[in-house]
Amino acid sequence: RCRTAAVAPGVVEHTQDGRTRRFAVAEGADGVVWIGRDGQAWGVREQAPTEAAAAAGGAGGPVVSPMPGTVTVVEVADGDAVVAGQKLVVVEAMKMEHVLTAPVDGTVRELRARTGATVAKDAVLLVVEPATQEEQA
Repeated sequence: RCRTAAVAPGVVEHTQDGRTRRFAVAEGADGVVWIGRDGQAWGVREQAPTEAAAAAGGAGGPVVSPMPGTVTVVEVADGDAVVAGQKLVVVEAMKMEHVLTAPVDGTVRELRARTGATVAKDAVLLVVEPATQEEQA
């Protein structure tokens, strides 16, 4: 079980599996949240599903595991029509859930993800074939 709580301005404590750590936290003017500890810093920014699809350049293609982990949810079947930003698969890695979404409107092809399966980093979980202009109309 994990818990995160603010303990002072700009400081949070995160407890997981009985181990507590403190992190410095600050939000930049650009909306990036900076988390720091032990001389390292990480920038985190929430990205809307439609923004993620636009960043993909409107291309479909493989949806891959961001890191080694276990597939905990598969919400689609081979041949399903999907829309950009739709939740497809969830991979749990290092006690974090990574929700993988459709990069574009299209059709699920080559579904390889199976609930409970262990996957490697960059393993192809499925392919989203982009919808044709006629299908989008």
